[in-house]
Amino acid sequence: MKPTIKPINISFRVFSPQDVDAVLVIEQLAYKTPWRRVQFIQSLSNPNILAYLILKDNRIVGYSIALHTLDFTDLLNICIHPQYQHQGLGAQLFNHLLNVSNIKEVFIEVRVTNYNALLFYKKLGFKVINIRKKYYLDGEDAKMLHFSISS
Repeated sequence: MKPTIKPINISFRVFSPQDVDAVLVIEQLAYKTPWRRVQFIQSLSNPNILAYLILKDNRIVGYSIALHTLDFTDLLNICIHPQYQHQGLGAQLFNHLLNVSNIKEVFIEVRVTNYNALLFYKKLGFKVINIRKKYYLDGEDAKMLHFSISS
């Protein structure tokens, strides 16, 4: 008997202020120091922000927020609901960000103890370029990562 293959219904859309409540739930489940509502609202009001949601069966399961400049993009936050992690959704969301913009270079800071995120970014092709000492409010260092689109 052949196994049944269930199609995955994945879609993307722009992250708007009306989505903040749903995103806050995911943020609080995923991070020990989650962003606050005001950080999302302020980010979404910036005209240089690229913000997207990934939906599975029309349910928000992840989001990304990036600050785009002429020279580079700073990935401020990317997150997948813990129940949906390790299914390739983070990579799909990152690829969506690349596909809908003219991004050439991406930077992100990651806690040195966030091993899952560091592995995720390594798989995407990010390279560690620096350590920022005591970057976070709790004094933890951050690894600065860089991703470049090859011409």
